[in-house]
Amino acid sequence: MCQKQDFSSAEKEKAFDAIADLYYNRNFGTMTKADFETLLFSIYLEHLLDNHLPCDDYTMSIALGVSETRIRTLKERKQLKYPRAYCWQKAFAKLVLYAKYDEVTKLVKMPIEDVNLMKEVRHFIQQNGWYDEFSRNPRLFQCKLDYFLLLCSKLDGEIVFTDSDKQKLRELEANEDERSAIEKILDHDFEDGFKELVA
Repeated sequence: MCQKQDFSSAEKEKAFDAIADLYYNRNFGTMTKADFETLLFSIYLEHLLDNHLPCDDYTMSIALGVSETRIRTLKERKQLKYPRAYCWQKAFAKLVLYAKYDEVTKLVKMPIEDVNLMKEVRHFIQQNGWYDEFSRNPRLFQCKLDYFLLLCSKLDGEIVFTDSDKQKLRELEANEDERSAIEKILDHDFEDGFKELVA
């Protein structure tokens, strides 16, 4: 749990400056309660991130005494109003290690805890004319194997998957034909690999 003494003097000064800017420049009382909460949440989340402290939905909900759903909403609003620059491709690549292939549904499934990362991945998929499978679990990303590999191949040009990442993709529990296609795609033979995958 974060106590006020956990914040450094520099963090406190920066927080006060952000609040003062929104209240003491002929705009006292014009900020809505929701916007003020978003600002305070942003200050708190930045503190956690900068100090490498846990900032998952559950831990934050316990620390702040609100629901995990409210934390996810605040994270989304914070990123819109006070964005923190990060490379969503790299964040996604780290999670590829946890991808599992479901032979029954023919879907690749992986956890994505961060609501903003999930939005970025889904936006990228839509921009490329693909689709993912909706899940009632807001932290579960799932899509067909061919779209997952297309996504990974598109990101491979922007980020470099390590040998370990590629090995994890190769270890997806796919049938022999799908495994052959995966190998071709990971070896940058996209045309033949995707032909095999969708055949």
